[in-house]
Amino acid sequence: MTAIEVRQRIERSIARRFILDALAAGYTIRVNDGVDDVAEEHGPFTKVTEVLAAMFTVDQEHLILCRDGKRCGSVFFVYGNDGYDVIADYTTNLEPLMAGANALADKYDQ
Repeated sequence: MTAIEVRQRIERSIARRFILDALAAGYTIRVNDGVDDVAEEHGPFTKVTEVLAAMFTVDQEHLILCRDGKRCGSVFFVYGNDGYDVIADYTTNLEPLMAGANALADKYDQ
């Protein structure tokens, strides 16, 4: 496995952890590639496989969390660095939800 493949696997693992936690907390998720919401015609995603299939098409993306059709926060993903630092920023109200993804990132950063 190449270094790039390892980094991509780490990025995907951390993203998956966050998505699972967000969906379990009752959020739906929109994926924004910086210009458009990906697959907007299908509405917000409710399954981890849907979100992951819509991600990783550009260098950076926002996952927008919604509840009852209203935007509740966002997480900014940047790809191509070290892998463990894939989550570059998030709205502060999501801090409690970030625990699993942050713990996984810390594990990979050792």
